[in-house]
Amino acid sequence: MLGKIRLVSSLLIAIALNSSLQAQSQTQIDFRPLTQEMLNDPDPEDWLMWRGGYNNWGYSPLDQINRENVDQLRLAWSWSFAPSALGSNGMQVEPTVYDGIMYIRHSDEKYSAHNAATGDLIWQYSRPLPTEIAAGDTRLTVHRGRGVFIYEDKLISHATDGTLFALNPSTGALLWESVMTDFRSGAQPSGAPVAFGGSVVVPYNCTAWTAADPCHMSAYDADNGDLLWRWYTSPTAQDPMHSTWGDEPQIYPLQRRRNMSPWMTPAVDSERGLFIFGVGSSAPQQPQLAGTNGEWPDRLYQGSTVALDHRTGALVWWAQHHSDMWNDDSVYDRILVDAKLNPSAPNSLGQNPDIDPDQTRELVIGSFSKDAIFYVYDRTDGGFLYARPTAYQNVIRSYDGATGAYTTEPDAIMTAEEGREATICRENRQIPQGAYSPLTNAYYVPAFNGPCSVMSMRSTEPTIETGYNTTYSATVPSPAAQLGQPEAIDVTTGKSLWRLDRETPLYGMLTTGGGLLFAADTNRRFHAIDQWTGETLWQTILNGASDMAPISFAVDGRQFVAVIAPSGTQAAAQHAGQLGLSSLTGLHNVGHTMFVYALH
Repeated sequence: MLGKIRLVSSLLIAIALNSSLQAQSQTQIDFRPLTQEMLNDPDPEDWLMWRGGYNNWGYSPLDQINRENVDQLRLAWSWSFAPSALGSNGMQVEPTVYDGIMYIRHSDEKYSAHNAATGDLIWQYSRPLPTEIAAGDTRLTVHRGRGVFIYEDKLISHATDGTLFALNPSTGALLWESVMTDFRSGAQPSGAPVAFGGSVVVPYNCTAWTAADPCHMSAYDADNGDLLWRWYTSPTAQDPMHSTWGDEPQIYPLQRRRNMSPWMTPAVDSERGLFIFGVGSSAPQQPQLAGTNGEWPDRLYQGSTVALDHRTGALVWWAQHHSDMWNDDSVYDRILVDAKLNPSAPNSLGQNPDIDPDQTRELVIGSFSKDAIFYVYDRTDGGFLYARPTAYQNVIRSYDGATGAYTTEPDAIMTAEEGREATICRENRQIPQGAYSPLTNAYYVPAFNGPCSVMSMRSTEPTIETGYNTTYSATVPSPAAQLGQPEAIDVTTGKSLWRLDRETPLYGMLTTGGGLLFAADTNRRFHAIDQWTGETLWQTILNGASDMAPISFAVDGRQFVAVIAPSGTQAAAQHAGQLGLSSLTGLHNVGHTMFVYALH
């Protein structure tokens, strides 16, 4: 591992295509290409991508650190990053670790490679942005990238200006770059890229108040960045589901439909070659404005999980979870699991009547949306299996067990009346990641009971100025007694292994082969928790709230756990304010620190 790093010079400046794009290097990595076979079956010592692997488990099989010895965990090294640049909320990244080297995207268009055992810098690459973005003249969220991806002999990432590019993992030198979109369109790359079978997909954010054009998930050639295919997140006229946007002539034909952003990293069904991901809310939000009744299926593909063929971008299946009238944003955890099902979930929202309890099913599971409802679907065809609530929500009444059709709570329906108000309780999770453990067959959800919002309609037509054409006129407390409500859910039954009623939420989660769940909270505490019981076995104090999931990796047989603080999302800052805590968050525009722990 570490023997694969060799000294070459005190300073190597690699200039490629543009003299302002520089990689500074103290050492050069003797890099082994990362093949598709290695990505399909990762070495347990590596953390190769967002959530660790294609199945999005957020699980490391390493077990050197376990329930018996976790109290001996100590800081091994740390690394401080420069403050986030103007327009950034902070780091929302998961580092990548391969062959003893950590690769990380910073929150100021810098990228670096480090000795994963010591943190020592190997190389750093810096990428300038167009003047309009750097000066804050756009409405883009700058430096929004949640990771990098290594494919064969390239380190692939994207920039705020809509450029996809590849670096040499050995030196940080630029290999190629390709313009995906013009940043002036208001669309921007968002989630970490993921590559499979030579196709690199880049999650995009086409926010209703910046982007006027239809949104898309697109794939690019891993060899040179050339566009391979583009799938629009709203159906074209050739798609039979085009009719879910109303009768012809449609009030909102494709070119007028906005948002529906696929802005988080897909899971990959490597057996079938599918990218599986969620699609966020649409503008307009009110079905009535589009000439529909809001009943399933409504204005696809907002509020849905979709599966695309990695070679062509063809839609293989879809499943819609709600008609999103509230910016419920169904883009979070899609986790691929094989398990038997015998659901007897508390407060079930719906269950398929034809489940065979003796059959092992291929599933996609998770709390997909801000409402934190837990879903289980068949990933072979998108068939509905069961759903149950976690934190308090008042937007979904039930699901038809046979079809998966939703019934919306009547009081939550946003009609197209000016002045229409509804109290919506669905702020129960955000970007911080849930996780799955094969040890317990449980899904761990970082749920919380955020304040309910009084939503009102402010115009009858969404524009760039009005965004979703709705606004929040007030907030009211959730009926739930506590803010934090993390839970472990048995996938087979839907029952709770445990639920913690906490003052402070737990955020992004990591499970390990040592039987531990690692997660941090709003009050700077970083916890190691027993996966079976929810008991905290170890904790330490960080320099601020921490909300992105930790990762685990090993170098020469020694296991490490890494976490970044302070936080990078708005939720942690909101919760700190709500609880009256002085914890630093990424919104304070302070530098982040990576803390890396190992057994003493």
